Amino acid sequence: MTDRPLSVIDGRDPLVLQTMLDFYAPPGATVIDVTANRRRMWEGVRWAGPVSYVDIDPGMNPDIVADFRALPHPNASADVLVFDPPHLPSAGGSAASDPQMRTDYGLAGSLRADNVAGYFTPFLAEAARVLRPGGLVFAKLKDYVHNHRYQWMLVEWVIAVRATPGLTACDLIVKRDPCGGNLKSGRWKKAYHVRNAHCWWAVVRKGRCEP
Repeated sequence: MTDRPLSVIDGRDPLVLQTMLDFYAPPGATVIDVTANRRRMWEGVRWAGPVSYVDIDPGMNPDIVADFRALPHPNASADVLVFDPPHLPSAGGSAASDPQMRTDYGLAGSLRADNVAGYFTPFLAEAARVLRPGGLVFAKLKDYVHNHRYQWMLVEWVIAVRATPGLTACDLIVKRDPCGGNLKSGRWKKAYHVRNAHCWWAVVRKGRCEP
């Protein structure tokens, strides 16, 4: 077994994803990124097994155009699903930057730009169907403050996992982004919370935590 990585990683998404694939995934595992978008998190990532990229937006040139709530893949056909739902609050961008943010981060297809927890249950049902026994979900989740309330995406995720038969929430990596927490909008000048420079990468397994 690979040496266990630390539970906190100071770096960008490709480093975290590479670490997770190396540590959790079996050699040659079939990997599907169900929210590929522009594939930013895959820049420089190496994996010996098959990787396919799915996105609902054909403009992103995915391998497969599909909604992650209704994947075209057969039952028990994948080892790892990578899930990065749109997670930027609508308050995060100016009127000028909002159209580009919607394109770059998939916000045009979100349920509501300030809360995407409604995606979790239908996606997890598809994950339970598509994953082989022992298969994994790597989910990138982001908590944030919006409308003066903390949005607990990680809590919502764990609740949804526990309500999905056959899936188990197994592990968690905290990514501390060196570029995080640098919002300079005037909207944040009177905020009474710490600068948010982290996100969660959660691990879910089909079956028990220990394969």
